[in-house]
Amino acid sequence: MGSPGEATRDSLRSAWADPALLGLLGTGLLLRTLIAWAVDPHLIPRGDEGVYLEKAAELARRGVLDTGTFVRPPLYFVVLAVLDNLTAPLGWPLASVVRGLQCIVGTFVAVPVYRTATRLVGRRGGLIAAAFLLFDPTLIAYCHLIWPETLFLLIAALVFDAVADIEQRSNLRIACVGALTGLALLLKPAFGIFCVLLAAQWLWRLGGRETLRLVLVFGGVAAVMIAPWVVRNQLRYGPAIILENQGPYNLWIGNDPQEPRGILREWNAMPDPVTRARAATTRGLLAIEDDPARFAHLSAVRALNLWGLEFFVLRHAVIGGYHGIEKTGLLRLFWSLQLYGALLLFAAAAGLRRSWRDPTLRLLVVHAVVFTIVVSAMVTTTRFRVPFAFLLSISAGIGSDALLSRRLERRDLVAVACALSVLCLSATRPVFQTIASGSFERVNELRRGDWRFFRY
Repeated sequence: MGSPGEATRDSLRSAWADPALLGLLGTGLLLRTLIAWAVDPHLIPRGDEGVYLEKAAELARRGVLDTGTFVRPPLYFVVLAVLDNLTAPLGWPLASVVRGLQCIVGTFVAVPVYRTATRLVGRRGGLIAAAFLLFDPTLIAYCHLIWPETLFLLIAALVFDAVADIEQRSNLRIACVGALTGLALLLKPAFGIFCVLLAAQWLWRLGGRETLRLVLVFGGVAAVMIAPWVVRNQLRYGPAIILENQGPYNLWIGNDPQEPRGILREWNAMPDPVTRARAATTRGLLAIEDDPARFAHLSAVRALNLWGLEFFVLRHAVIGGYHGIEKTGLLRLFWSLQLYGALLLFAAAAGLRRSWRDPTLRLLVVHAVVFTIVVSAMVTTTRFRVPFAFLLSISAGIGSDALLSRRLERRDLVAVACALSVLCLSATRPVFQTIASGSFERVNELRRGDWRFFRY
């Protein structure tokens, strides 16, 4: 039997030689492009989108990076600024160019998904896993938003794929994976949770000497990648801010019972990022201490929001990100997301036991659990779940393959029952019931502050 490294290289060659996968990739890219083109005239940059576009243009013109009232990781701003410099002389709208490129990036994520699933259960499971990722309505929608999620998912998926046999790779290849990890941290600092768990797994599986080698090469290169931004923040703000300060804000606005807009006004009125971070942490912790029962309830709701039925469409109905969307269109989008999300969750649950056998997927399952516990203490949006599309798609491919082969065992039904419980609990929430019942006349009626921040 060949080594894991040989299996990975074989899966890469088979990916580009598989006409069925190429057909899926072409269809996925076409679907993303058509939807991005169709919605482009109706998109209104709101919140983070406006900040990314404005500050990237400022970086391109003046060479100064200002991330707004939040200290945010810099990579997406830099990418947008580079694209702005390239497209401005041609007169191309930056947002449209970014959406087009993100359609390509979002499609390519299916390749590492296919490789991993094929390595575990064969070609059929790999194709099903790729299909689950390529036709995920939420991931398709993220491609046309000026948010870093699409780029982050690709980088994270490449890291997940590469660490499967990393101990058998040369130091140069390990360094390359470390560089990718550094880029992921410069998009989403929360990826550091995965890095810590990965090091713990290496120590458990490989022992101290090999772990030390991997940490020095992999971790050293990742540290070099993030060092300029960390040093910049230390010089400007001190030890209170390392990569970003949005976590304290999420803790505050997720737990303080006062009206969200008032919290945002207070945040913006504070004189500097360090003051904001310290005050937000204090206010968030005080809100938790004042009402622990409320915090426990909201934590359960937030954890459920992370893994329950997808509320991407509500998120943008609330903030008004789509101009002209009416009740009928919203309901169609809503139900397409619900049905797809239920299918994905059931299929992934059916493949969970087999996924657990693979060290990389086992690590991702543990990562998902730890991450859920951590973020349940603060605002938990559907954006947080994007990197887990890699795990969900592969596990869904494995579960679907087992079902088609009639190899599903009774033990697998336990996970399926848990998935059903999550979906049933999701359906009891006021947000779901309001949209599902159609008990609103205009989309504007859904723009409620507590719904936007999942406080109900």
